[in-house]
Amino acid sequence: MPIRLLVVDDHQLVRDTLATVLGASTLVDVVGVACDGAEAVAAVLRLAPDVVLMDLAMPVMNGAEATRRLLVLRPGTRVVVLTSAVGGRLERAALDAGACTVLHKGTGIDVVLDAIVAVAPRD
Repeated sequence: MPIRLLVVDDHQLVRDTLATVLGASTLVDVVGVACDGAEAVAAVLRLAPDVVLMDLAMPVMNGAEATRRLLVLRPGTRVVVLTSAVGGRLERAALDAGACTVLHKGTGIDVVLDAIVAVAPRD
């Protein structure tokens, strides 16, 4: 059974590209996308993804706060952070909130897919 994935990024091109490329894998079923942290929390409640691929620097609610909130509401969800701001305050906040790992946006898609598979809940 494919991993149910929610892609969250405030840049439409990044969000759509990740959803398309990752969705082409037989390992992943992209169940939705969100453009900010608040939309991500609502989407997690509505779509029940296994894994959320989360940007950090977003309007309305950043990825660290969204991670904290969604894990309170759905503790079994896994979060992989994909950001251009590695090593900053938000990265530490996301890990403290319960994100499984942080990847830099310069990372190859194969590494992103491997991270999603590695953190996905096992039946």
